[in-house]
Amino acid sequence: MALLALDLGTACGFAIFKDGKFISGTRKLGTYKKKFGARFHEFRTWLLNIIAKHNIEAVYFERVFGHKGVEAAHCYGGFLYMLASVCFQQNIPCISFSVQAIKKFMTGKGNATKDEIIAAVKRKGFTPATDDEADAIAIMLLALKEEMSRDKKTNKSTSGSFQALGESGSQDPTISLASEFFRGLTPERHLKPLNSKKNKFSV
Repeated sequence: MALLALDLGTACGFAIFKDGKFISGTRKLGTYKKKFGARFHEFRTWLLNIIAKHNIEAVYFERVFGHKGVEAAHCYGGFLYMLASVCFQQNIPCISFSVQAIKKFMTGKGNATKDEIIAAVKRKGFTPATDDEADAIAIMLLALKEEMSRDKKTNKSTSGSFQALGESGSQDPTISLASEFFRGLTPERHLKPLNSKKNKFSV
């Protein structure tokens, strides 16, 4: 199974989990003050390329209801509806988590700060370069937990990628994720710059 997690914004954090491998980063979508629609066109093109290249089967994202300003709200809305349109076109599930749910999952409290999220992600063994990347990783870890919970309810085995997640006796299934499913791969290797020739796949 191949999953994509997105932290929507002009600095779009992303994380991909595919074939037991994990890669993440931040996609800068620019300001485009003179051509307002350009950033949304770039996002749509980039998203379609990722879905096609990695055979993405589901997309998870952070659903935000409060923004710092009008422009931020407009940008988020544009990216959100581009995402919804692409997923509808591609017949891919598009699933959201609230900001509070992601924060509580990662830190135990729904009002955690950005620094606390980054620290929590680092404790899992990852090395995000930006807070947007950290948010995308957090979304992906929660998505994997939800996928495993769904598979357990249906007694479904998901092609080995998520096999036995949370069944090793660990209190934290994401620790099992980092230590068991990424056998032979360190988070540093997963999260090397996207132009690294050593990456098994890139975006």
